[in-house]
Amino acid sequence: MTEAAKDTMLSVLRDYGFSVVVALACGWVLRQDVLLPLVEEHREFVKSLSETQREISQAIGEQTRLLYALQPRASDLPQEN
Repeated sequence: MTEAAKDTMLSVLRDYGFSVVVALACGWVLRQDVLLPLVEEHREFVKSLSETQREISQAIGEQTRLLYALQPRASDLPQEN
């Protein structure tokens, strides 16, 4: 730990008390060990969800084109007189 960090911690400890320093330390640990990994996992999930939605959209577009290609044309229908 650097001298400046020690001085800062001691001044916070002197000004605000031990409980504030412990609360700040707990908040920092919670951020590092829980919040940041959770956010990263959520980011990866949203990215995979986006890719899946894009693939579904492309598949639906292709199916639509195939259905239009397979539908009978008016010229192909038998004419009734």
